[in-house]
Amino acid sequence: MTGVEASNPDAAPAPGDVLVGAIVGYGCVVTVNSPPPDGWLLCDGSAVSRSRYAGLFDVIGTLHGSGDGTSTFNLPDHRGRFQRGVDDGTGNDPDANSRLAPNVGGATGDMVGSIQAPATGVPATGRTAFTTDDRGDHWHPVQHLPTDNSWYKLAGGHYAKWNPDSPDSGESGEHTHTVNGGGDRDTCPVNVYVNHIIYCGTGVK
Repeated sequence: MTGVEASNPDAAPAPGDVLVGAIVGYGCVVTVNSPPPDGWLLCDGSAVSRSRYAGLFDVIGTLHGSGDGTSTFNLPDHRGRFQRGVDDGTGNDPDANSRLAPNVGGATGDMVGSIQAPATGVPATGRTAFTTDDRGDHWHPVQHLPTDNSWYKLAGGHYAKWNPDSPDSGESGEHTHTVNGGGDRDTCPVNVYVNHIIYCGTGVK
């Protein structure tokens, strides 16, 4: 992987049933005074020591960022983000190849660790701007214009006679409107907040 150190899931097998690098939802508040359980780190994108967390580094490498490039690497940053399975060339994610690195040196495109910028899909099968329907037939009365029996201005005269009736404009009014505003700041399903934590192995101090 160019620019990204490959992950190695066999390098640091975890004791018991938990794999090093496993990420789970944690339904508790995480602060400096209330850290995750032993062996777990908060997925907040922090740069941590490659030597201190060697087991985790062996597994995830620099997929989530290369830290300072020598002695640290970045943890996943799941704050305010949804998890999504890697597309793996299936085409289920039409924007897989344009995904961005979470931090400098991290993975891009169709790879674990890459992130997607906010996006809103176009409804149905079209890929054009949002528009209203084009059914807009209507008419307007035009006051004080002649419909019949009106006189044009005579040579040497100073007036023309206008009848009291009024015509209407044509009723053909097909048109569209482009919707440039409105909506919410985010497009997402109903959701609930949790902290995501990653298993780094036991015995890490």
